[in-house]
Amino acid sequence: MSEEEVIQYLSNTPEFFIRNADLLESLTLPHPVNGKVISLLEYQVNLLRKSTADYRAQFERLVEVARENESTMQKSRRLVLAGLTCSSLDDLAVIIDDMVREDFDVSHHALILYGAFPDNAVRSYKLEEGEVSLSHTSGFTECFCGTLPDNEMSLLFPDGATSIRSVAVLPLLSRESGAIKKCGVLVLGAESKSAFDKDKGALFLQYVADLLSAILLRLLP
Repeated sequence: MSEEEVIQYLSNTPEFFIRNADLLESLTLPHPVNGKVISLLEYQVNLLRKSTADYRAQFERLVEVARENESTMQKSRRLVLAGLTCSSLDDLAVIIDDMVREDFDVSHHALILYGAFPDNAVRSYKLEEGEVSLSHTSGFTECFCGTLPDNEMSLLFPDGATSIRSVAVLPLLSRESGAIKKCGVLVLGAESKSAFDKDKGALFLQYVADLLSAILLRLLP
C-alpha cells in the first residue's frame, strides 16, 4: 500500500483510531527539534504550541500596525489643522519646526525655498541652469532616504553637517497640469544611520511632503 493510499484511507475512515485507541497511544514520532522519540499526543501538543505562538506573533504585529496607523493619523491631522491656520511663509517655518521636533524627533532640519523671498525669514536659494551646489538635493521628485554629498550637506547644515549620519529629502513640488515645478525642499537630518535608512519605506514621508507642498503653494506669492 502506498503512502497516498494510507492517507486516503485514514481521511475516509475517521473512526479508525477510535476503534484502535491502543494503536494511537502506542504511536511514536521523532521530536521536530532533538530527534528523540515522543508520543503522537506530545507531538500534537508541540504543534498546537507552535501554532499558538505563530498566531500570537501575528496578532501582536497587527496591534503594532494599528498603533502605527493611529500615530500616523494623529500626525497628519495636526499638520492639516496647522496648515489651515498658516498665513505666511514664516508661519510655515514655525509649523515645520514643531512637526520636526514633535513627530520626527530628529536633531536637524533645513527648509529651503527655490527663488527669492526677501521679506521672509525662510531660507531661499535660486536654482540656476546646470545647478551644482544642490544638484542632488534639488534633483529629487520623490522622497529620498540615505546620504547626500558632503558639499551639499555643508550648504544645508552649515553648523551640524559633520554629526549627521542619514537624511530624508522631502521635495516640495507643484504638479499642476501634470508639469512638475520645484518649489523647495525640506531635509531632515539624523545623527543615526538607521533613522533614515535607504531601504526603509518612505510612504509617510511622501504623504508629509505632499501636504507641505499643498500648504506652500497656497502661501507662495
